[in-house]
Amino acid sequence: DSCDDDCLTHKDFVYSRNTKYAGWYLLFTWFWTSQFIVAVGQLVVALSISLWYFSRNRNLVKNATFFRAVCLVSFYHLGTAAFGSLIIAIVKTIRAILTYIQKKAAKSKLRVAVVILSILKCLLWCVEKCLK
Repeated sequence: DSCDDDCLTHKDFVYSRNTKYAGWYLLFTWFWTSQFIVAVGQLVVALSISLWYFSRNRNLVKNATFFRAVCLVSFYHLGTAAFGSLIIAIVKTIRAILTYIQKKAAKSKLRVAVVILSILKCLLWCVEKCLK
């Protein structure tokens, strides 16, 4: 086998069922973690602004307001952020699975399945946006 500079080589990988499940699990945990961080950030910003807005003397509002908001979110609202981010992560994971199935169906040239999966993905996108 002689190969010039124009020759490309590639290698195919075959994943076991457990490896595929681990990949889906990692994707789900990534979605959940990222949405949790976003939710906590939104809660801290919202609470900081509300503490500033409802303060009697706005000249006293300094960095302590932010740290107070972080403490309040940490003690009272982390469960809400975790539950909300869990729901969004589940919806995002289902959308990712539908995208995977849609690509498999497109390779098999199943046009009706591709259209149905596209509609389902669109509906899940709408649900995700309503949840956020």
